[in-house]
Amino acid sequence: MEHSMTLVVFTFLSQMAIGAFATLFYLDAFKEKVSSRSSMMNLLVILVVSLIAVIVSVFHLGHPFAAYRAILNIGESWLTREIVFFPAFMLFVFLYGFYAKTKHQKRTFGWITTILGALTIYSTGMIYTIPAVPAWNSGTTVAAFFATALLLGPVLIQFMMYVTDKKVVNFSLYTTIVVAFAILLNIINFTILKGGLPAAIDSASILIASPLYWVKMIALLAALVLAGYGLVKRKSSFSVVSITFTCFIVAEFLGRLLFYSSGVHL
Repeated sequence: MEHSMTLVVFTFLSQMAIGAFATLFYLDAFKEKVSSRSSMMNLLVILVVSLIAVIVSVFHLGHPFAAYRAILNIGESWLTREIVFFPAFMLFVFLYGFYAKTKHQKRTFGWITTILGALTIYSTGMIYTIPAVPAWNSGTTVAAFFATALLLGPVLIQFMMYVTDKKVVNFSLYTTIVVAFAILLNIINFTILKGGLPAAIDSASILIASPLYWVKMIALLAALVLAGYGLVKRKSSFSVVSITFTCFIVAEFLGRLLFYSSGVHL
């Protein structure tokens, strides 16, 4: 488990950072609801989270100082593409903060950064979409990785915008839709596992027997209730944002732990 913990932390943090940038880009370049101070603070947080993810991922490599050689295999390896795309994403986050001043520049740099982030998540998902582990070998793996970004990124920006500007951005409708999607994705994934190969059925049994799985699902359901409440009231608050953020952190971190611990090989 110690070996896979670096992967848990890297995928969790990198996807949160990518989702956070996409949210900030949307609010900054299209809605113009972000102050310069808040934008810089959010970008700094995104870069720090990304840097921690990279540092943790390096310790997963058998020979960390030879990692640069992996770039030579970009045409054949999804791992190599991940290694290339994520630092490129970080570079463009930096460029967005210091060189994107006009609306046109923000949208140009922002789209490039967002696309690099999406390519990173897709590459990470494809690394694990392998026949040797039936529980991972489906489209739900890539979808789950994108779901992490869609859940954690926006609520991190909501949290940070209150910290920096005392402003609560109401994402209740968005959050309701994304949490409902995440819950449905879990149901679909479990159904696929139960109807799959013996190794996949074993993975389903591991999930259903784990208390962590039920804590994860309860956290998602709690977030869905909070989002629904905000949707009915047509407003949100910092306390709701904070509790939702906590629910998402618990659900997605536990979900990532379960992803690695329940992957039964053929």
